[in-house]
Amino acid sequence: MAPARTVLGLLALLAAGCAARADGPPAIVLDRDACSHCGMLISEARHAAALRAPGGSTRAFDDIGCLRRAAGGATAGLRIWVHDAADESWLDAREATFVVSPEVRTPMAGGVLAFRHAADAERAASQYHGRVIRSLTGLLETTGAGS
Repeated sequence: MAPARTVLGLLALLAAGCAARADGPPAIVLDRDACSHCGMLISEARHAAALRAPGGSTRAFDDIGCLRRAAGGATAGLRIWVHDAADESWLDAREATFVVSPEVRTPMAGGVLAFRHAADAERAASQYHGRVIRSLTGLLETTGAGS
């Protein structure tokens, strides 16, 4: 009887783990998965982004600039993630501070970096002579790396 409970307990934990993943960013396999906007392979986690539509479909991007072009400013109902340029961990894009500069080299010349901490963004803006944008909405309203 005890082994059956153990198996059921493990199955419950696995199911809970899968449910939590369905709400988070998709797994991206570097140098294997392609950007859903430009088709280029996603090769640098630091610049990758992703979104999940209300129906559950996901899209991954090799550059935050590709995400900007694909979203077209519309974010209603979308879950959007970017990578923190400081440590490459996933970050909810609505909690990020962005730096935009033509001096930031990204896969598709989007010129955007995302940061979890505003102080990191301020340092990067100084380094790259860029502009700090404090919200996802603000980022999507800008029109290019120099904006």
